[in-house]
Amino acid sequence: MRAFVSGLALLLAATSAAAATLIVLPAPTKTLAFVAVLASERSAFLAGGGALAVLVLLMARGPSPFLAASLVLLAVVAMSLGALPIIQARQLARARGVSLDFGRYLHARLDTEGPGAPDRTVSYATFEGPPSAGERPVSPAPEAQTLTLDVYLPHARPATPTRTILVIHGGFWSAGKKGEAALTSRRLADRGFTVFDVDYRLAPQPNWKAAVGDVKCAIRWIKAHASNDDWNVEPNKLAVLGRSAGGHLALMAAYTANDSDLPASCESGDSSVDAVIAFYAPTDLEWAYEYPSNSRVADSRARTSAFLGATLEMDRERWRALSPVARVTARSPRTLLLHGGRDQFIRPEHVQLLASRLRTNGVPFQTVLIPYAQHAFDFVVGGFSSQLSEAALIDFLRDG
Repeated sequence: MRAFVSGLALLLAATSAAAATLIVLPAPTKTLAFVAVLASERSAFLAGGGALAVLVLLMARGPSPFLAASLVLLAVVAMSLGALPIIQARQLARARGVSLDFGRYLHARLDTEGPGAPDRTVSYATFEGPPSAGERPVSPAPEAQTLTLDVYLPHARPATPTRTILVIHGGFWSAGKKGEAALTSRRLADRGFTVFDVDYRLAPQPNWKAAVGDVKCAIRWIKAHASNDDWNVEPNKLAVLGRSAGGHLALMAAYTANDSDLPASCESGDSSVDAVIAFYAPTDLEWAYEYPSNSRVADSRARTSAFLGATLEMDRERWRALSPVARVTARSPRTLLLHGGRDQFIRPEHVQLLASRLRTNGVPFQTVLIPYAQHAFDFVVGGFSSQLSEAALIDFLRDG
């Protein structure tokens, strides 16, 4: 029995320590990179696992000195590394005047319940044949495709127009779907915002014109349908919010509104927005090619080349034109950039690359860098990183 209890304690300590190392070390696989998100956002449980292992060891009475030393070492690793994200989050919260809720932390949920439960789903565009973005002929031509918006409404139809948020999902421009962050969209609607979650064309690639054009088309559709029996929104108070590749599309749509070189997929209307929010987005595609993220978890060069239809060496001008840093002007809308300091898919330097350009052009902006957060940190709704980003997002939207 004593040997069983000692072995159980050692297993608990080893598991907690192994998971905790993903907080600070690069993940060797894509799967473990996603495990690292949970390790960072639920690190208190890893630290608790280490402490519990020591307690179980004390109950075992008389384990071998080697076993005891090994277990204590593993427990110290788990507790030390597990404490890092919590300490850093509390320091950032104090600096930003945010009160962290430990109860929400303990009951955090994964925001991967897509397609979600929107109040309405509406069509905003239908396309026949291959998307206009494609630069290669497609055979056979695809059937007509209807694109839709999921709508998340406040509890009651407001008497005065509300601010609108258009959400754009990620997925390296070739995967993902609307509704992936349904819990967050619902939370924003509960705060009084009207949220539209957009479906845009992912294939065939290269789809750079189609993806940006579809986002602009959705913006135009929302503005043209600002008030009806279901919602009442202010057309001039529309923000686009994107995650990862969706953050890139949000920035591109916001910074090139009504530009003829990147037109909307639909014919008429205004595609300008008054604010843009980008979670862990690539902002300089050229720089990202030269300084890729963790290649063991994502081949970002290949994915971006597929999106653009050319490698950097083949068409550097296109890579530059599709980089948000190259599209900033003094007229660009105010911007909020959120990123994790341990992001293994999109390097956190992208925040400073864009922030520098915004500062030079006098564009109002804010940045939030959460030191030990990973890519997609906000999908752990209720985690400290999620609480910090949510507070920054709400303040940013209500300030405008």
